[in-house]
Amino acid sequence: MVYCKKCGTENMDSVTFCKNCGTSIENMEKQKTSRTVEMVLGIIGGILGLLGGAFALIFSAFAPSVGGLGVSAVIASIVGIVGSAYVMQNARIGGIILIVSALWLLISISAFAVPGAVLLGIAGLLAILRK
Repeated sequence: MVYCKKCGTENMDSVTFCKNCGTSIENMEKQKTSRTVEMVLGIIGGILGLLGGAFALIFSAFAPSVGGLGVSAVIASIVGIVGSAYVMQNARIGGIILIVSALWLLISISAFAVPGAVLLGIAGLLAILRK
């Protein structure tokens, strides 16, 4: 978003004149929202998901049916970490990736994935809803 230096009105990035006062805003600085919170929450959630997936893989020695779910959880966690890095480039798409990863992780290994899925989901919602 671009803010007019004359009147302070918030304008879209693509406009050349302020929608309120008509001042040229071509040379105005664009204010970017920092996405550090979303990135950090996503990375921590991804790491917790990796730990849950690793635990499911270890547990698969006793219950072989859990092994595939552990692999799925590890992949979902990696996708979540990638999404948290992508949030810095495009918050909306990165947020969608984070939410998909959170749901995927929760479906994969439900009980083991709750902390990671919650953090990934919060990061995704913040990325999409925060301006």
